[in-house]
Amino acid sequence: MTFDCSIAHRKYFRYGKNLIGATHGDGAKQNDLPLLMAEEAPGEWAITTHRHIYTHHVHHKTSKDIGKVNIESLRSASGTDSWHDRNGYRSIKAIEGFLHDPEHGQIARISHIF
Repeated sequence: MTFDCSIAHRKYFRYGKNLIGATHGDGAKQNDLPLLMAEEAPGEWAITTHRHIYTHHVHHKTSKDIGKVNIESLRSASGTDSWHDRNGYRSIKAIEGFLHDPEHGQIARISHIF
């Protein structure tokens, strides 16, 4: 097992035919993420057919396809802090996981809602 401990704001992992991107989501605009993925991981892009990017910044669930890249913003398990409470931000607290098959892409998801 390896860990990418670099300071890169966006990280990419290849698992079989899957290219999986992860970023906090407070940097590049969501619509720009697929092109950044192709530019920052060109070798992996060329040999994969299933592409996903997971973000977390907004703390609520969204899912959108841009071209052939699925971008999902995940829910947060974090409690509401003073800033979020003052601004009226409420969200469902949850932890989410995804199962990717090396050939067929994302085949399952698991959500634990608090």
